[in-house]
Amino acid sequence: MTASIDLGILAEVLFFSAGLTRKMKTSAGVYYMRAAPATGALYPIELYVVTGGIPSLPPGVYHFNPRDFALVKLRDGDYSAELAAAVGRAGLTQPVTVAFTSLAWRNAWKYEARSYRHWFWDSGVIAANLLATLFSEGLTARLDLGFVDRDVNRLLGLEEGKEAAVALVQIGDSLHRSPDDELKKISELVLEVEPLSREEAEYAEIWRTNEESELQSPGEVEAWREGLGPHTQAVRTPRPTFQLQPLREERSTPPLEEVILRRGSTRRFSPQPISFENLSTIIDASTSQIPLDFLPHGESLIDFYFIANQVQGLPSGSYFFDREKDSLGQLKAGRFRDMSGYLCLEQPLFSDASAVFFLMTDLARVLASLGNRGYRAAQFEAGVRAGKIYLSSYALGMGASGSTFYDDAVTEFFSPQAKDRATMIAVGIGMPAYKARPGKILVGSGDQPP
Repeated sequence: MTASIDLGILAEVLFFSAGLTRKMKTSAGVYYMRAAPATGALYPIELYVVTGGIPSLPPGVYHFNPRDFALVKLRDGDYSAELAAAVGRAGLTQPVTVAFTSLAWRNAWKYEARSYRHWFWDSGVIAANLLATLFSEGLTARLDLGFVDRDVNRLLGLEEGKEAAVALVQIGDSLHRSPDDELKKISELVLEVEPLSREEAEYAEIWRTNEESELQSPGEVEAWREGLGPHTQAVRTPRPTFQLQPLREERSTPPLEEVILRRGSTRRFSPQPISFENLSTIIDASTSQIPLDFLPHGESLIDFYFIANQVQGLPSGSYFFDREKDSLGQLKAGRFRDMSGYLCLEQPLFSDASAVFFLMTDLARVLASLGNRGYRAAQFEAGVRAGKIYLSSYALGMGASGSTFYDDAVTEFFSPQAKDRATMIAVGIGMPAYKARPGKILVGSGDQPP
């Protein structure tokens, strides 16, 4: 029997997913940073809560305000049945659903059309924190990428062309209701929203791309969710091979709260090596099963390739992780520090990293199975797995930093093994070259813990 959720646990989940953990004083004022990383530290992802009512929180649709650490009610009443219908599961509601949305312009002004992939990277790393927090509380969860976009956006009161739903996290055991119950009409919300800037440029390509992958009906959602069959194609593992040697579970690790507060994107790596056991533990943790609605059990869209620059017990070179055999196959032997930095937009940080992961996918297979929405699915899964790399690295006293990359150059470097693969995200790991101060629980204007 799983645990039940109440407002106190929900507060913990929201804080360690998207709460404020650091603040810096700048010439423009106070700048806050959050519990999970974000591209450019611009934090485009917003969180909403839909609940039929839990202890101390009445039924309603809420927006999570991290600055005041508050849930702002947008709709009064139980809309969980309407949300279940939009997810293609009429009659099965959840006690709580957390919706991730992208307030797109918040980082599109910097990264332009390429920022569309950041919707899924940034929501994915938040989801990794959220799943870890739920697991620590004994709660079940399911990540839904399949839903009727128009209905979810309307329920949350999102402004078209400004903000859109990315993913839903269903928390707790499903509650059975009659699928024949009449659904409430979802009225349009007219909300006062503070503009992000006095001038906001339009990035039509982002919204065209998102629109082309929208699902229009519950039936379409159900069909999409079943689109990905088992992957039967054999994977050739290059030689030599190295069996993973993860640390034993009984090894003492810091509490999850401490790990999340310790986490911050590493800005300088030390040249000292990391151990093969630590590398193995990170791979083992970040390739584990994720409760995604489109993934059959044991399946994944993401393959792990990486460059090992300085790992004790593992020769320097490029590698592929064979999930079936739980082993690493060496693609090329040699020192590739310059290459790992070059592939990550020529950033020295990733030349200094002990290892750099490139999470890749067979995009042709994904799109053939899951249509245009498959791009969302692959990017989001990569984001979750990147979040797991962050968490496991910091749990081991190491550091991590994400990066964008030269797409074609990464595929070429890891070919022929990766000739049909496209890169989703890159993450470097290693020992930080400095001792960073951990974050704090910053809540409300007084920065006092709840």
